[in-house]
Amino acid sequence: MKNNPLNQIQSQSHRCGFTLVELLVAIGIIMVLIGILLPALGKVSTKAKATSTTATMNEFAKACDVFYTQFGYYPGIVPEAMLAATVNPPISGTENALLHLMGGAIRNDDPIYANVQPPGDWQEFTFGTLGPNGTGQVRVRINPNNIGKGPRIEGKQYESFFTPKDAQLKITAGQVGQTLQLPDLLDAWGQPIGYIRSSRPTGLLTGAITDNPQFFIEPLLPYFNSNGLGDLTIDQNANCVFSPPATQANRWEYLAQLIRHPAMGSFAALADARAGTPRGKYFLFSAGSDGIFFARTGDGPTPIAPALNFAGPDARKPDVVTTYNDIVVSGGG
Repeated sequence: MKNNPLNQIQSQSHRCGFTLVELLVAIGIIMVLIGILLPALGKVSTKAKATSTTATMNEFAKACDVFYTQFGYYPGIVPEAMLAATVNPPISGTENALLHLMGGAIRNDDPIYANVQPPGDWQEFTFGTLGPNGTGQVRVRINPNNIGKGPRIEGKQYESFFTPKDAQLKITAGQVGQTLQLPDLLDAWGQPIGYIRSSRPTGLLTGAITDNPQFFIEPLLPYFNSNGLGDLTIDQNANCVFSPPATQANRWEYLAQLIRHPAMGSFAALADARAGTPRGKYFLFSAGSDGIFFARTGDGPTPIAPALNFAGPDARKPDVVTTYNDIVVSGGG
């Protein structure tokens, strides 16, 4: 008797089916593979964002170098000492540089300053502390609508030195002291990139205005002091190593430690870092994948300790900056 073709098809369909146990085993294998692959994919994504952020920072650095070649100093329309002397300055160090690279601001020593009168699109800000001889201050009129149209420098109009992508330039939420909505340079995680530049060629690396230091920390504080910064709304004030319980002296000394040249080796006390030599004439800082500028815990020299002991040996490691996931780019020597 010949086999019925229909019976053969039905028999084959029964043999091709899966039992419940087989399905559960297959699902279990898939879940294990997902568990293995997801961390790897996360690492790839983090690395890609770090690469993108470094590229953005390098492009900004190139613009700073071109600016220096033409004018003999690095960008920042307000002198660093005057920015540092202003209580809760309305702009960060990065915004200060962007206004010089891309335009949008006119300083009171420009011949056309009197012609751009607020109110309207122009707003006037005073920086610094007035000295006994009427010096120590600079006034700047800022128009956010003019950012990207090119800066006015030493009384002349120039093309923009820096033309970032739209995604790289955005107003940062949570900036302390921000009374004017200005765009910041962003990393790939949506957090602002910090910028400081040397205010003088010699002297202590960091310190108070009376110390005449090479670098001031104040241009970074609008970010470091934030309670909810950027797209990640990170509470920097609770997590950044520069926030309390760090003292003002701790801030100066540890910033010097982060920017000094590691070839100088170790030293007896953290305060000695201020007498070091910097790795460059300007520095750019991205908070990295965790969105925290130099996190108090989680990375850095003491990833498990609740806070960095500024008096301990961990804070004095020669190249301590590399222990953080923050991305740092320096330039200018």
